[in-house]
Amino acid sequence: MADFRHVNLLTRLDRLPITPRVVGIIALLSLVWLAEAFDIGIVGPVLTTLEKAWHLTSWQTGLLAVSSTIGIVIGMIPAGMMADRWGRRRVILVGIAWFSVVTMLGALTRNVADLFLVRLLAGIGEGAVLPMPYLILSEFTNHRRRAVSVGYANGILTAAYVVPSLVSVWALHHYAQDVAWRVPFLLGGVPLLMLIPIALWLPESPRYLLDKGRHSPVARLVEALEQQAALPHDESLYDEVIAETLDETPHDMLKTLRAIFRPPLLARSAMVILHLTAALILFYILQVFGPQLLAKRGLGVSNSILDTGLMMLVAGFGSVCQGYLSDRFGRKWVLAAYAALATVGCLLFAWVHTREASLAAGFLTAFFGLGIFPVSKLSVAEQYPTEVRGRGVYVAEMVARGMSGIVTTYFIPFVLSLGGDDIVFLGIAVVLVAFTAPFVAFGRETAQLQLEYATSVLPLQRVRPRLSRH
Repeated sequence: MADFRHVNLLTRLDRLPITPRVVGIIALLSLVWLAEAFDIGIVGPVLTTLEKAWHLTSWQTGLLAVSSTIGIVIGMIPAGMMADRWGRRRVILVGIAWFSVVTMLGALTRNVADLFLVRLLAGIGEGAVLPMPYLILSEFTNHRRRAVSVGYANGILTAAYVVPSLVSVWALHHYAQDVAWRVPFLLGGVPLLMLIPIALWLPESPRYLLDKGRHSPVARLVEALEQQAALPHDESLYDEVIAETLDETPHDMLKTLRAIFRPPLLARSAMVILHLTAALILFYILQVFGPQLLAKRGLGVSNSILDTGLMMLVAGFGSVCQGYLSDRFGRKWVLAAYAALATVGCLLFAWVHTREASLAAGFLTAFFGLGIFPVSKLSVAEQYPTEVRGRGVYVAEMVARGMSGIVTTYFIPFVLSLGGDDIVFLGIAVVLVAFTAPFVAFGRETAQLQLEYATSVLPLQRVRPRLSRH
C-alpha cells in the first residue's frame, strides 16, 4: 500500500503552477548549464586557433576534439549512481567546482598531451553536471509545463555557446595566437562564483527526497510553493493513479543498474539513446568543427567562429519553441518535425553551395537541429521511475555521447582532410532520420502525463488522474 503522505505530496506538487520560486529554480539550473556551456564550448574556437599555431595533424585534432567528451563519458558512470544515492544537488556542486578548477589549468599547457589530459579531467566534472538540470526539472515541474521549463533552461544552455565564441574572437583581436587561445581557459574559473547562489537557493529534487522517505523538507517546499500560488495546503488530496502506480511497480527490480537493460526498460532505453545520439552527432560536429566547416566555404577564421556562435544563439530560440510545442502537441511528433527540418538543412549544406542556401541551411540546422534537445533530453528522463532515473539518464547520455562525441567526432578531421564536408552533412541527415524514426513510431508518448504514471514500468493507458480526498 503506497504511503499516504508520499502520494499526497506528489499530488500537490503536480498541481502547482509555475510560481516565482519555480522560475527562480529554472534560472538557477540555467546558471548551471551556462557554466557547462562555456566549459564545453571553448573546444571548437580553441581548436580552430591551435590548428595553425601548433600545426596539428588530423589525428591530434581528433584527439583534442574528443578529449573532454571522453571525460564526460567517464564522469557519467559514477555520477548517475551518486545522483540516485546522495542527491542531485550535491553532484551539481561538486561537478562545477571540479571542471572549473581543472579548466583553468588548461592555460598552462604547452603540448597536445598535456592539453588532452586537462580536457579529459575537466570532462569528468562536466559529465557529472550535464544531465542534471533537465533531470531535476522533470522531477520538479508539473506535467503540463515540464517541456516548457526544460525548453527555457536548454535554450539558455544552447544560446550560451555563443559566449566562448565571442571570447575567442575578442582574444584573437587583442593578443597573439599563442596567448589568445589561453584566455578562454583562464575564464573557465568564473563558474566557481556561480556555486554561491546554487548552494544557497537550489533545493534538492522533491521526488528524490520522497524516494528516500524524507517527507518533511518536501512538505515545507510544497507549502511554500502553494502559498505563492494561493492554493490551500490540502493534506487530504490523493491521486489514486499515482498510488496504484507506486503499488504496482516492482521496486525490487529497480535496485540495480541492470534494471535499465531489462524489459520493459530495455526497449525504452534503446529508443531514447538512438534519438539522443542523432541529435548529439549534429551538435558535436557543429560545435567542435563548425568554424572549420564554415572556413572551408570561404569565411575567415574570426567570422567562422562568430557565425558558429550565432547558430547556437538561434538554437536557443528553437529550444524554447520546442518546449511549448511539445507540451501542447506531444513529444513524438514535435521531435519528428524538428528532426525532419534539420535534415533538410543538412541536405542543403551537402548539395547547394550558394550564399542563400547556406543561410537557409544554417538557420534550419541551428533552429531545429541544435534546438531539438528539450524533447530529446526530457523524453529520456520521462522513461525511468524515480528509483532508477538518475542511472537511466546518465547511462543514456553516456552511451549517446560515446557514439557521437567520441567515435564520430574523432573521425571527422580525417573526412575533412579529404575534402569531405559534403559527406559529413549527408551522413548527419541519414542518421537523423534513421535514429529518430524508432522512437516516433514505437516510443512512449509522455506529454501531459503525471511523472509517476509516465515512468511506470506498466504499459500506458488512457487514464486521467483520479483525485480524491481522504
